[in-house]
Amino acid sequence: MKRTLMFAALAASTSLAFGEPPPGPPPGMGRGGPPVEMLTKDLGLNETQQVEVKRIFDARHAQMEAERAQFESSGTRPTHEQMDAKREAADAQMRQQLSGVLTTEQLAKFDELRKRRPVRTRTGDAGQQAP
Repeated sequence: MKRTLMFAALAASTSLAFGEPPPGPPPGMGRGGPPVEMLTKDLGLNETQQVEVKRIFDARHAQMEAERAQFESSGTRPTHEQMDAKREAADAQMRQQLSGVLTTEQLAKFDELRKRRPVRTRTGDAGQQAP
């Protein structure tokens, strides 16, 4: 009995070590790939919308990087409340920009998707759902 269990465990570990990687997106890419690709699938974006949504997302990313560089160069660190306020303001600005690109139905679905996305904590954990 012990011998059978040992061989079964060995076979399972060998297939895991040499088998195919687990299905799914690459690490760090979320459930469906880059955000624009996910939204294209989830919202049914046309080519023009894809270009505009990517532009909006890229601008938001650049803004976040600039703010981070500003904090690093100043030697200060924002409080959790300041970071939350900046994120909320950036989310509102992004939603406003998206409202000019997406249809009413797509925007409603986008809002629903955002409510269900995990919120990263200061430690980087993605356990909570967005409020």
